Order: sequence, then C-alpha cells, then structure tokens
Amino acid sequence: MKILMVCGGTGGHLFPGMAVAESFKEKIPNAEIIFVGTPRGLEKEVLAKTNWRLEMITVPSLADKKGLKKIGALFGILGSLRQAQRLLKKEKPDLVVGTGGYSAGPVLMMASMMRTPTVTIEPNFVSGLTNRLLKPFVDKVVVANPALKQLYGKKTVVLGVPVRKSVLQSAISNQRSAISTIFIFGGSQGAQAINEGIVTALPFLKDLKDKIHFVHQIGRKNPTEIFAQKYREAGFSAEVHPFIENMGLFYSKSSFVIARAGANTLAELVALKIPGILVPYPHAAAGHQQTNAMVLERAGGAHVLQEAHLTGERLAGVIRKMMESPDTLNTMRANLDKLGSSKAADDIVDLCLGLVRDV
Repeated sequence: MKILMVCGGTGGHLFPGMAVAESFKEKIPNAEIIFVGTPRGLEKEVLAKTNWRLEMITVPSLADKKGLKKIGALFGILGSLRQAQRLLKKEKPDLVVGTGGYSAGPVLMMASMMRTPTVTIEPNFVSGLTNRLLKPFVDKVVVANPALKQLYGKKTVVLGVPVRKSVLQSAISNQRSAISTIFIFGGSQGAQAINEGIVTALPFLKDLKDKIHFVHQIGRKNPTEIFAQKYREAGFSAEVHPFIENMGLFYSKSSFVIARAGANTLAELVALKIPGILVPYPHAAAGHQQTNAMVLERAGGAHVLQEAHLTGERLAGVIRKMMESPDTLNTMRANLDKLGSSKAADDIVDLCLGLVRDV
C-alpha cells in the first residue's frame, strides 16, 4: 500500500499527518508513506529528522489575497494542479490524506479527479478555507467538532484530532515532579505576546519562586540567553529553549501549560489531560483559535486570556489561582478526559483502510 500524506505548512497541519502516518506503519508495517509539502513550510526541517520521504510542490496561498494578487494566486493554483497530477501519476498512491492547509488543496482535488480515495482532516473547530473548497471532491472529512456535520453532510466522520504516538508514549513514560512545572510555548516560531507576558508576570509571582519551574519554548528567532537571564534575575528556576522536538517529555512533567490555541496543541492537551492557560492568536484565519480555546474553556479544561488584555498582573493572577488550588487542576483534568481520547489516529487509519478496500 502506498499513501500520500499532504500536510505542509505549520505544525498544526504537519503533526496530525505524522500521527496518522505512525498509526499506518503500526497497522501495516510495509506500507509506503510519502509526505507532500511546500518549500516554505515546517515539514522540510522536521521530516529531515525522520525516515519519511518528502516530495515538494509549490502552492500559492489564497488567504488574505485581494485584487490582482488573488488573480495571480488563482493562476498559480493551475500550475500547482499540474504539479500534483505529475506527482500522482509518478507515485500511483492507493490513498491520499490531507490535513488542511494550502498545500493539500491541489493534490487532493487532482487525486479525486483521478479516482484515488481521499480523506481530509479538519482539526479546528472552525473549518479552514482549503477544506471548504475540497468538500465536493473528497470522499470523507474527519472532524473534531460535531457541528461541522452541517457543512460537510454525509461525508463527515467525527473522530477527533490525531496526536503523535511519539508524544503520547514519551508523556506516559514520565511523571510530574513535586515542584509545579509550567510549560510555555507558542508554536515553532514562538509567540511574542506570551513571551513578554510571562516576563512581566514574574514580579507578581515572586513569593512562589521556590514552588515553580518554568520550561519555556520562546521560538527560534528569539534570544534564548536574554530570556534565561530574565528568569535568573527574577529568581526563578527555568529552562529556555528556542524549539523543542520532544514535546511529550515536557508535557509529562507539566502541571499546566501556557500556550496558543492551535488545534494540534489542544488535541495534545485533551489526549494527555493537561490543563492550560490559552492565549488565542487574534489573527488566525476565521478566528479559529478563539473558537478552539472557548470550547476547552466551556468544558472546564482551560482558562482563556485574550491577547489584547494580556498583562503581567492578569496572567500572574491566573497562574496563582491554578497553583494554589490542586483541586481545581484535578477537576480540569477530569473535564479534559470527557472531551476525547488518544485513539483518533488509529480510528482515522481504520476509516482509510475501509475506503481503500471499497475501491
């Protein structure tokens, strides 16, 4: 069996694809899995450290394009469709799986026209542009939000967001320490608002400095030593990293996290039952991070702070509230346990195998 995983761009698209690929290899060890992405995405760097093969196509983004730029992008899509056709003819896959994002559109559309089984995954609670455009073409749409049945109709399958087994296994194999560990991250590029927010929150937490250890992924473009120095000057124990490969290791030690509200992050928090303070990225397409975050808050598994209102004092207040109430954290973990499971990747693979058998 040969499968194309089309999931380029951000980690929010790439990591769910990797989770499905891991599950495929467990169920069918001799399956050949090929990732498809674009030169400007995260996939080239991340997949270079794995055994997965990566094929590249160029795909223009339609998001936020207007006027002549949008017309130019539409013409560019025609070129992407031709590239996708050549790739599909060369590889002859039995199945094509996408996870949204601009790179998935041309490949899944062309695969459908060539009568290859197709599945797209919508990890966010608000559907992205690519998946909306793919609705007439794909065979199945896997969602986490049951409300999206109204959009995708009979093609909808509610299975949740796949989480990498490497994250789950490394998290399960470790234990939290007696001191409270707060894990802070904002994606591969970091989140400036969160980085600045936590630094300005430290003076309001000085009486708790012996009870907290921070693990902070600040993003590759930020000065690691400068942030480490700020923690030292405030008297806090901290590890500062530009980027963290093994998220599971640090999840396992975390009392709670401070993070953005991307679908992949939230899926990992739900699967591992880790409470969070979520700061949605305000410029995310269709406000999807805001919607994602509010789902967790309404379920009682997270607190949401809007970036526009993020001050050091306010952030410190929420941290203090969670630190000083172990019962609150336990309740939040129990609430997350009701939201989903860690089996979404396996369930998606079973769905895919059913489609291939039906051909």
